[in-house]
Amino acid sequence: MKKIMAISLILGVMLMTVGMVVAGKNQKQEKMFGLPENAVEVSSGVFYLGKALDKGKVVEGYAFLAKNSQDKKARKPKPTKESSCYEFLASGAKWKSVEDYIVDATNTRELDEVFVRNNLAMDIGKWETASGKNILGNGEAGKVELSEIGTLNNKNEVMFADINSQGAIGVTIIWGIFGGRPSNRILVEWDMVLDDADFDWSAIGEAGKMDFENIATHELGHAVGMGDLYNGECSEQTMYGYASYGETKKQTLEAGDIAGINKLY
Repeated sequence: MKKIMAISLILGVMLMTVGMVVAGKNQKQEKMFGLPENAVEVSSGVFYLGKALDKGKVVEGYAFLAKNSQDKKARKPKPTKESSCYEFLASGAKWKSVEDYIVDATNTRELDEVFVRNNLAMDIGKWETASGKNILGNGEAGKVELSEIGTLNNKNEVMFADINSQGAIGVTIIWGIFGGRPSNRILVEWDMVLDDADFDWSAIGEAGKMDFENIATHELGHAVGMGDLYNGECSEQTMYGYASYGETKKQTLEAGDIAGINKLY
């Protein structure tokens, strides 16, 4: 009788464990982020998301995928005008009002959530200090619904999820007016997703992991209006388009980044 009870107890624990694994797997699948079906790749790693209305004005959305340097075949380097080492999403496209943002710092890689929120604020401060402007406002902790990412919903949101694009470390989505007279162009919303399924993350630049500050500083460059660089002469700039494990050089803005954000704002 004791043996039967012991076996039953073991089987019960095993079934509970299997149930927890399946539940965890399903929960992880629910946090799979994919670009909308209507997304069109207009240049390597840049996707057009279509049009929407923002306060009565027609705006357009673009998604920018950050890729691992090991996946360089996915993008071809292009020359930068006059080797200025800065690019814009579109000339004159910038923030003209200050909006706060929401950070859902929950992740599967044991990154401290307070660190994530504080570091994001610090990284935004780098771009704002360089420009002399308050651009992206203040962050607050909150829950972000995955279904809201990529849609125009009057929220600026940051979260971790499994990105359904091969080699994508992160994706930043920007809505705004990018055409017409430069003086009429404007940014109206941004979202950011960082992949914690395919990449491990570090707060201290550990080898074999993506350094959070390194990637976040670059991605926030897109949020304020900066574009990627693929000229080898600009490989030391924060907005250089490739990142690698253990890399930390994008934590600080360089001459081209600073010159660009100053020209834009």
